[in-house]
Amino acid sequence: MLLPWVHTTLRVVILIGMVITWIGTIVPIFPAPTIMLAFTLVYGITAGFETRGWIIFAVISVITVISWLTDNFFTIRGARQGGARWASVAIASVAGLVASLFLTPIVGILVSVGALFAAESAHKHDAAEAWDATKLWLLGWGWASGVRLALGLVVLLLWAVWAWL
Repeated sequence: MLLPWVHTTLRVVILIGMVITWIGTIVPIFPAPTIMLAFTLVYGITAGFETRGWIIFAVISVITVISWLTDNFFTIRGARQGGARWASVAIASVAGLVASLFLTPIVGILVSVGALFAAESAHKHDAAEAWDATKLWLLGWGWASGVRLALGLVVLLLWAVWAWL
């Protein structure tokens, strides 16, 4: 059991970290869900899990996995609604991943958008149609950011219930 002042300090530090991380969710390259999960894990290890803590940590873990998948789901769905082929989506995803690994995540984002446009342009021979698919890819990214922001708020509130109530 932690001393009361240590426990309060821990909760305040983690709360500040969680809020800053949650705000960082709006940046697509920032791994906010993972960092928020790490904060909850640190809290659980230092303050103790107990039954309520284990349940809340399990729910937060599931929400984190869902949050990881939202980018792919919404961007791919958007591109497909815009008429993009699965092959173009795969090319854009792989190109973005490779660019992110070898360059920077921002370059990975730009490369994935460019690759989708290029693949669709090459297939359809129509830049306007390729741009429609690319716009919906980007719109899907926007939706994914909104969903991740909402899920992050749920994680923050669940942790607050665990830590403060």
